[in-house]
Amino acid sequence: MKKKTLTIIFLILIIEISFAQRVEVKDYQVPISRAQILRTSAFWNWGQIGDSVSTNSATADLIFRKFYSSLPFAWFLDADVSGGKAFSKYSHDINIKASARKYIWEERDLFAFTEINARHIDYYKQISSSLTFGAGYGRYIDATALAKAVRIEEHLIKESVIKGHLPKNTMVKIANIMVKIANIIEREPEYEDIYSDTYETFWFFDIENEIKASDMLIGNNLGAIGILRMRQVLFGINERVNNRYYGWDVTFGTRFDLTRFDKGKIGSPNLNLAGRYSYPLGWKFQINTIGEIYSPLDSLFAKQITSNIGFDFIYELSNRINLVTSYKLGLQKPSSGTTEATNIFNTAFLFYLENEIYFGINGSLQRIGNRPRVIGLSMTLQYNLF
Repeated sequence: MKKKTLTIIFLILIIEISFAQRVEVKDYQVPISRAQILRTSAFWNWGQIGDSVSTNSATADLIFRKFYSSLPFAWFLDADVSGGKAFSKYSHDINIKASARKYIWEERDLFAFTEINARHIDYYKQISSSLTFGAGYGRYIDATALAKAVRIEEHLIKESVIKGHLPKNTMVKIANIMVKIANIIEREPEYEDIYSDTYETFWFFDIENEIKASDMLIGNNLGAIGILRMRQVLFGINERVNNRYYGWDVTFGTRFDLTRFDKGKIGSPNLNLAGRYSYPLGWKFQINTIGEIYSPLDSLFAKQITSNIGFDFIYELSNRINLVTSYKLGLQKPSSGTTEATNIFNTAFLFYLENEIYFGINGSLQRIGNRPRVIGLSMTLQYNLF
């Protein structure tokens, strides 16, 4: 069964990559890349046995991601907030991470960085925090604008507004045109500042001119259906284009604990090694990975180790349905005793309703050390604020 599932996934990947738009995400090179995400989700679980309520719990999550990346400077801000109530008991978990990096040479991706982490959980009286200094190599780029350009092209082909994909020998030209369109899309705030309420007219006019320059347009203009499809993609009307990132970076530094949950004595600094990688496969798949390992810089070095690894897999089943799967592995190796592993697997189908609202069906499997497995199934409503 497992082999059949892997074979099906492999075939889908091959078909997707073979027949998708030939422009690649790495064709989108920008000197400045920025992105921000803010979304919230919630669910309520209620059950009754006879006249007694057996379950009455509610949970809400808030996720915020923002980054600005340029040469020679970049910064990142991440916040994860979750809270809940089970009968009369409240709980919360707040985790905030901010980092900044300064590239040493503008033509290379070597940088120095600093990072601060802060976390608070309801049953602790104090915030746990740490500060990290070090160096790294790599760069992240937000290519969502190019993904929107590709989605627009798909619609225009289906509506017979443009002729279709050019042969392979002209794909380089098409790639350059698609990148130009993506650059125009990314400049939306600039158009809005200059042209106020009428900026859409100028924005769409410039995009149409780029399509005309490709000699792929059927007729003299995009027409009503072409403009409609463009608006649906650019403004998230009846569909949603997932964020597309590509790139990688690795960091090597020293982590200093500032405060601890239990108000205990601060231990030795830790040697910290971290890395991440993101890349879309075709224009419907997105893979994100992240990893971190650290060990104290004292007599326990390499004897006491903490590591975390995470994988995200996103697949657009259609313009309105997304499959999101994630796996997290945590390993705690004490200086003496056995290593404890934490395995968390989540998968969800997200159905786009309207106005940035998603309905989700979520399944989860969790195993911590030798404790019993915890299996969960829930339904959520998710709202993308931006």
